[in-house]
Amino acid sequence: MRKQFFTALFILLSALSYGQQQSRLKLSPALPVAGREITLNYQAAGSDLEFSDAVKAALLIYRDFEWQIDSITLQQVKGSWSGKYTLPGGSAFMAVKLFQGNLGQPEAQDNQEGQGFYAQVVSAKGKKVPGSALAEAAILTPEYGGNRLRLFTQPANNAIKVVELLKKEQQIQGSNLRNYLAIYLDLEKRNLPDAEFKVLASSILNKVLQNKDLTEDEFAAINRAYEVYLQDKDNAAKVAARLKATYPNGGQARFMAFQQASAVQNPAAHQKAALQFLKDFPISEWRKKPDGRGFMYYAIYRGIGAYYFDAKDYENFGAMFSDLDFKTANEVYRWNVMKAAMMKLAAPEILFKLSQKIIPQLLERQQDGSYHEDFNIKDEAQKNADEQMDNRLFTHIFLADVVGADQEGKDYFPKLSAKGLYGNAELNEIHLHILEKLNDEKNIVPLLEMSVKSNAVTPVMFAKLKAEYSKGNNSSEKGYDKYLASLKSPEEMATLLKHVQENMVNHPLIPFTLEDADGNMVSSSSWKDKIVVIDFWATWCRPCIMAFPGMQLLVDKYAKDPSVGIYMIGTMQNGDYKTKSVNYVRESGFRFNLLHDAVSENGEQNKVFRSLVPLFNSSGIPRKIIVKNGVVRYSSEGYSGSPSLLMDELSMAIELLRAEK
Repeated sequence: MRKQFFTALFILLSALSYGQQQSRLKLSPALPVAGREITLNYQAAGSDLEFSDAVKAALLIYRDFEWQIDSITLQQVKGSWSGKYTLPGGSAFMAVKLFQGNLGQPEAQDNQEGQGFYAQVVSAKGKKVPGSALAEAAILTPEYGGNRLRLFTQPANNAIKVVELLKKEQQIQGSNLRNYLAIYLDLEKRNLPDAEFKVLASSILNKVLQNKDLTEDEFAAINRAYEVYLQDKDNAAKVAARLKATYPNGGQARFMAFQQASAVQNPAAHQKAALQFLKDFPISEWRKKPDGRGFMYYAIYRGIGAYYFDAKDYENFGAMFSDLDFKTANEVYRWNVMKAAMMKLAAPEILFKLSQKIIPQLLERQQDGSYHEDFNIKDEAQKNADEQMDNRLFTHIFLADVVGADQEGKDYFPKLSAKGLYGNAELNEIHLHILEKLNDEKNIVPLLEMSVKSNAVTPVMFAKLKAEYSKGNNSSEKGYDKYLASLKSPEEMATLLKHVQENMVNHPLIPFTLEDADGNMVSSSSWKDKIVVIDFWATWCRPCIMAFPGMQLLVDKYAKDPSVGIYMIGTMQNGDYKTKSVNYVRESGFRFNLLHDAVSENGEQNKVFRSLVPLFNSSGIPRKIIVKNGVVRYSSEGYSGSPSLLMDELSMAIELLRAEK
């Protein structure tokens, strides 16, 4: 899978003609028409998407002076990618992004050397549509529009063309400056000399304020222009007062009240202000006419929830969830219930009782689309929601296991997504534990086999699988390794091989000598004939600690192989780091060759790790490297969450290096 952006369509406003450069993307018809179907045809040859097996097209549409994003699936036919899309009625402008993977962070893309692909859209009669020139001006202004517009183009600033486009927008039949006052002023501010802008803005604002029927949005745009652009506090205050008087219960008044409540610092006073905000502006009323400011209720409810939870007011904490959408409820649960469960900040019985009330509500709202505002494509938003739901179910099942509600814990596993059901090693072990307590023998081996296929297995699970195999094989372990290998997914192993190959490096290792757990000195110069795995870790690093079971699996696998060495180097620690490291490893039952990183010239315990920062381009841990013949040949950062996957990753790297001639 590789990357890709989009390709280019140009409408020259002066003649309203569609100017198309030599491009890999073609549209049919060449001039897009609002309300009608277009066909996209993309030739990937020569681009970063040439060898992609899944090219997607995202479309940015400007319609009725609002931006919206949609997507279509392209089909590969005879070396090209094509798809059809019906432009919504009223569309004025469109941009296309061709990519693979996630829209925000694509694996591969084609962006026409940073210029993007975009076109003005005409009406069914071939006329310019109000907003068409304005939208092009916006997409040609790099600083405008935030991430949404930058997803579709990364142009060099072209102030002269933008200003000309804004003039032409006002010449389009049916285009009314009042409909797009905020964006117009913003674009003029970014593209005109300051003195010229102030003269223009003052003239426009004076004219608009003479209208007696100003909308809330117009009041807000005028207020912002006076306060931010012109720094005229007096006129800004007058406009704000007029807004409140005209629309006392409107969206702008709501937003001002939210800002006032958010500014209160004292926790008790803030809680009081937040509850008053909800009383004055109920979320039920906002939902009747949402205005794109759902973040207000998200922030208010998160603060209220944290206050209730910290005060141990669990009754009100649980009751508030009936008002929440999935996104807000998920985050309130995550930052309170899940956090308390993982850090043991409250009794598990209390947390489980709360979770029993909340989790069914989360499941009911999982498809409500509330994460859509955080993502650009609905499918990506839903994928995130499903992953979040899996994580919340993990906490609920974990609590069920802890308090002994085994049947309820078991009943919730089918509610996980297909990926979540077997994709988390820690949850798989909990599943095993629950089945054992329920004496559900018939489901244990299928669970273990599916976990192996998903490469999400812990040492405890491997031991259980081996015992079950032996029990069914006349108490013999003969053939177990072959059986285990047969369970692994070829597709997963191929993906892992690609990952390992991508992390192969060739970087010199500066020789070092470090102290081990028993006070002996170990020198890297003694590893001449070995392939040596090094894991940089610290007692304060949770992912490092979580990776220990996987490292133990690796240690056990190569325990009898003198040509492979495995060392855990504790680094970047404070205080009596030697005692802390040794005690943690030994008290936890891990059988590691433990080394202590040396103290560098600046007094920090990171000398060996620091010597490798030029290779890492990061100071993050956990970090695994593999050394062969005094050279670092493999390097990877982070932890996937699966002990078996970590073991397979490092084993695969070891064997690839061993096979080298």
